[in-house]
Amino acid sequence: MKKSAMLFTSITLAATVLAACGNDSENATNTENNSSKQEQTNSDDKSSEMSIESAATTKQVEAYQTITDELNKMKEDQEVDWELVETTYTSELKSAVNEIDNEFDTFISTGIQAGKSGELDKNVARQIIDKGTQSYFYQKQKSLQQAVIDAKDANKEDEAMLHFEEIQLLAEKVFVPTAEKRDSYYELDGDSSIVENINNGLSAQEQALSEGDMEDFAVTKQVTDKSIYKSYYLASNSYAEKIEEAVKTGETDELQVMQTEALGFYQAIKGSLSGGDEEAAEKLSELYDISNDPEAIKADEVNVLFAKAFTGKIKGYHEKVAELAKEDKLSEGKEAAMEANVFLKAIEMPLMEAIGEEETDAVYEDAQNWFDAVASENADDAQKLSDRILTELESVVE
Repeated sequence: MKKSAMLFTSITLAATVLAACGNDSENATNTENNSSKQEQTNSDDKSSEMSIESAATTKQVEAYQTITDELNKMKEDQEVDWELVETTYTSELKSAVNEIDNEFDTFISTGIQAGKSGELDKNVARQIIDKGTQSYFYQKQKSLQQAVIDAKDANKEDEAMLHFEEIQLLAEKVFVPTAEKRDSYYELDGDSSIVENINNGLSAQEQALSEGDMEDFAVTKQVTDKSIYKSYYLASNSYAEKIEEAVKTGETDELQVMQTEALGFYQAIKGSLSGGDEEAAEKLSELYDISNDPEAIKADEVNVLFAKAFTGKIKGYHEKVAELAKEDKLSEGKEAAMEANVFLKAIEMPLMEAIGEEETDAVYEDAQNWFDAVASENADDAQKLSDRILTELESVVE
């Protein structure tokens, strides 16, 4: 697969022993051996520090799994050890979560305290903790992506590779399992599969990293990142559909649990969506807030709000590329163009509903050609294609 075509893709220590005579020879040899052993120890320590097994992210994922396993006992009507949940979160995750976003810590800590005290239904508390932590891991992934680039720029090859391995670990343990559920629920496969797009993005990033092409790494990371983003969007969206269906059938026992799951997944992306259409993003926050009556959540309204927010994001990236073109810096717009295109892929279903499958395919062809025009610095073609894409997008939010 061509990179530009993928919309939605021991240190060996050598010691020299000096030949000498008598006690001086023995002392020199001992000194050399001790020095060599110390160097080897230092090397081993450094290697250990740079291993994925001892990485902070690995320990955090293990803590998350410990918490999840404990909370899942309630599914079998077993007693949950809330002290274990709280202690594990406080010792292994709380500080790191606060570094990323203290709102996430407030969200998770509130869930723990409410579950511990019985103030909230235990399953509601479980979802707050679980989805709040997943939201943290999504933002952690974003910071790790930048950490790879920063380490590579500083010629810290081992550090760059370690951070990328941390991203791969998060994908395997957290993001892909969530994406698999969305693929199953929405029957997504082929180039529409979220799992496939996450894996394609990671493969392209790994290749770019191995080749030292950090410009391409920055572009292809958008496939990985925005595919995970799409997973959380569709997870949140799907619960709106499930809630409305449950109200219609009178199966209302789990409404607040589902509302909390929707809210938890939305936490990961709401800050970003606000940059597209603040009013739509805020309305989604209000609907999903557990202080709101879940029966007020309507799938069609949620679909429209998400479409408006995504369309705002896509327009913003098109405007950024257009500004770069005016400054004769169009080639610098590849990353923004890829972001726009992967966001565009995220709203494939509402786009098809609004303009049909054939027209949607045409929009995606235009989007690919637009990216190629940006990459080849063809400003005229890029502008014409951008105008056409944005015109079609108006159909989604009318």
